[in-house]
Amino acid sequence: MKIYCNRSELNKALNNVSHSVPVRTTSNILEGILVQVEDKKMKITSTDTNMTTEVFINVDSEAACEFVVPFKLFSAIISKLPEDEMMIDYFEEKSKINIKCAGSSSEIICFKGEEYPKIKLQEGEHVIYLSKEDIKKIIKKTAFSASTDEFNRIITGVLLEIKDGSMKMVGVDPYRIATYKIEIENNDNVSVIIPAKLIMEVAKFIDDDGEDKMSFEIVDNKVIMKFDNNKVIINTYSGKFIDYQRILDKEGNINIRVKRDDLLRSTERASLLASIQNNNLIRFNIGKDMIFITSLNEEGNIEEKVEIINDGEELNIGINSKYLKDALSVIEDEEISINFKDSVSPAIIKPLKGDKYTYLILPIRMN
Repeated sequence: MKIYCNRSELNKALNNVSHSVPVRTTSNILEGILVQVEDKKMKITSTDTNMTTEVFINVDSEAACEFVVPFKLFSAIISKLPEDEMMIDYFEEKSKINIKCAGSSSEIICFKGEEYPKIKLQEGEHVIYLSKEDIKKIIKKTAFSASTDEFNRIITGVLLEIKDGSMKMVGVDPYRIATYKIEIENNDNVSVIIPAKLIMEVAKFIDDDGEDKMSFEIVDNKVIMKFDNNKVIINTYSGKFIDYQRILDKEGNINIRVKRDDLLRSTERASLLASIQNNNLIRFNIGKDMIFITSLNEEGNIEEKVEIINDGEELNIGINSKYLKDALSVIEDEEISINFKDSVSPAIIKPLKGDKYTYLILPIRMN
C-alpha cells in the first residue's frame, strides 16, 4: 500500500514524538512508533508507558493500514532524504516498508500494529482552554525547581492546582520552592501531580506556529494536552504533595526592594568563585540601602554592590547562587521584593504587587 506525504511535515512529526520514545527499554516494540493511516491522515504514536505522544499529518493513501517501525532508523532516514515529496510503500504480508524519495530507496522491517500498546480514555472530566504561551510560561517558571531525587518521587513532580478561576503550578525540592499562577476561565477545583521531567519535554515542542490556543484536560488520572496536530498524554502521580503553603507563610520582617537585572548580574559574577563543594555559596551582607555580595575561595575573592530599599534590619545570610540565578532568570518584572526573617530562615522572592509568583530559597549556614 502506497502512502504519499511531505517529508518536512513527517520529519517535524517524528521530532515531536521523539520526546516519548524510551531511551532504555527491554521491549523491542516500544523502540518503535505506531503508524496508522486512515482517511487521508497519518497518526504517529510513541510511548514510554508514562508519556504518550500522538501527531497527525496529512497524507495521500490508497487505504487504511497500521504498522510499527523502529524509530531511530526511520527518523534518521527521513531526516536525510533529499526532497519533500516522498512515498512509503507498506507490504503487510512481509511486514516491511519501502521508503522512496528522488533517487533514494530504503527498506525497513516492521512489527505488526496490533502488538503496540494502545490507550483508551473516557471523556474529559476537566477541560481548560488557554494560550500556548501561558502553558509554556507556567512550566518554565516552576518545573526547574522540582526535585530530581527519585527516593521521594512525589516531589519529582509539579503540583497543578486549579481553583477559584486560576491555575497554579508548584515545583519543590528540599531546598527551594517555585510557584506561578495564571488566571483562567474555569471554575473547576482539581489538583494533580505531573512528572516534571515529562512536562518539560512537552514544553520543548509547543511552538509558536499554528493556533494560539491549546486544550488541557484531566482524565482517568492522566493529563492530556492538545495543540495544533499534537496530542500528549501523561500519567500523573498518586500521593500527597508537600504542604508548601505552610512553608511560604512563614515570612519575616525584613523586606528589600531591588532591581532584578542588577541582582542577577551581580549574582552571576559573584558565583564565578562559588562551587558545588560549598553549595554554590555567596554571602549577602544586607544594609539599609545596599547589598554587598561576596564570594571567595583559594583563587581569590569577588565583591559586588547592589542598591536596594530595605525597610527592616540589616542581615548577613548565605545564599545558594545557582538557586538564586534560576529564580531570577525566569522572573520578568523589573523590580522584585525579597523577604528575610533571619540568617537561618528562607529568602522569599515575590513581585512588588500581587501574588503571581513566589520563589523560596533556603539559606546556607556560614562558618
